[in-house]
Amino acid sequence: MKTTESINIRFPQTLREALRLQADEKTRGRLLAGGTDLMVQWASGVPVPERATSIWNLPELCSIEIRKDDILIGAGVTHAFLVDARPIHRHLPALVAAAATVGAAQIQARGTLGGNAANASPAGDTAPALLVSGGTVLLASLEGTREVPLDRFWTGYRQINARPDEIILAFRLPKKGTARERFRKIGTRKAQAISKVMAAS
Repeated sequence: MKTTESINIRFPQTLREALRLQADEKTRGRLLAGGTDLMVQWASGVPVPERATSIWNLPELCSIEIRKDDILIGAGVTHAFLVDARPIHRHLPALVAAAATVGAAQIQARGTLGGNAANASPAGDTAPALLVSGGTVLLASLEGTREVPLDRFWTGYRQINARPDEIILAFRLPKKGTARERFRKIGTRKAQAISKVMAAS
C-alpha cells in the first residue's frame, strides 16, 4: 500500500462476481462497502490500496432474516437500518444500542455491520455486542461458505480470521427473547465520539 492520488474501484453487480474478483490476486482489491473508514484514511494521507472492490448494496448482503432460533444479519446492513429494524430490538438490544452510537447520522447511514467488524479497530462500537451474542460470522469464497465463532474472528489489532479471497457474508446471532443485554460506550463526548471504553453484557 502507498499514498495514492486515485483508487481504482470495481463495482461487481452480484456476490458471485465480487468473489471472482477477490479470488484472483491480479484483480483483488480492498473490500469497500460504506467507505466510512477508507475514505477518511485516504483524505488524511494514510496509505491505502490502489484497488478496491465495492460490495455496497449487493442484495445478498443487505437483508435481515429472523428465523426460529437465530437472526441472520447481512454484512452490508447499515447501522441506521439496524436501529430502524424494530423486530430485532427485543432479541438483540445491545447490538441495536451499539449501532445507534456509531458516529453521526451520515455515518450510520453508510457504515455497515460487516465493515465495522472487518475494520477490527479497538474502537469499533459493534464488536462487544457481537461478541456477547454468542454468534458466528459467515465467510464466503468461491470454495463455499465457512462459519467462524465471533470469539475467534478477531485475532489482533486490525486483524481478522478471514482469508484475502473471503467476503463477510452475514452474522448468525442466536435469538434471546427478552434477554437483559446492555451496551455502554464512554468517549470524550456524549455523541459522535470515538470510543475510549466500551462494554456489553
